[in-house]
Amino acid sequence: MRERTILLITLLGLGLLAVGVAVVVVVEPLPEIATVEAQLLSQGLKIFFGIAAVVFLGVEGLLVFASVRGHLQGKSQAQVSSGLEMVWIGLPAVLVAVIVIYSVNLLSDIEAPASDAMVVTVTARQFEWEFYYVDAAVSSDTLVLPVGKPVELLFTSADVIHSFWVPAFGEKIDAVPDMVTSLTVTPLKTGIFRGVCAELCGAGHETMQADVLIQDPAVFEAWLTSSR
Repeated sequence: MRERTILLITLLGLGLLAVGVAVVVVVEPLPEIATVEAQLLSQGLKIFFGIAAVVFLGVEGLLVFASVRGHLQGKSQAQVSSGLEMVWIGLPAVLVAVIVIYSVNLLSDIEAPASDAMVVTVTARQFEWEFYYVDAAVSSDTLVLPVGKPVELLFTSADVIHSFWVPAFGEKIDAVPDMVTSLTVTPLKTGIFRGVCAELCGAGHETMQADVLIQDPAVFEAWLTSSR
């Protein structure tokens, strides 16, 4: 009877672990993905959530298993194992090291500048955005980007600190007076997205928005030519 109870608890724990990992893998952590960088970020979040699910359910499962087993065997005091102590100290240390190394590589991939990137300077001011296409000498209040082409966005502010955020890009970046910050994006699909200011910047903060259009390369080139 005791062995059967322990087996059932073990199977239940493994089942919960499998369900938890499956949910993490299937559920998309970002509301929408429109760039390569957002895709990389989503993959990273799934890995982190998966690790967290395994650790949480594994630890809680072992806790329940040990409690029930000790109760069924009539043990009033836990037995100390130096070998087991080394395992639960060493395993988390190795896991943290792996996560740190993966995180550094992931951030490097996301933030890596592309040598052939199109440069767009972005000037933030209360309460609007100005996008300037350097090579074409075109200015616009709408951010228009071509699919498949890396774009380096260079941000600054004409007054106070702002923050540019397009949820489908997976990243946001501050626009700071007298400073240039950069964000590289590589659009994956066409569509209309919304960019907003994510830093409280004054009475009109909620109105500081911009349309973001991602177009096929030919359509983008036609727009760029007509805007000159």
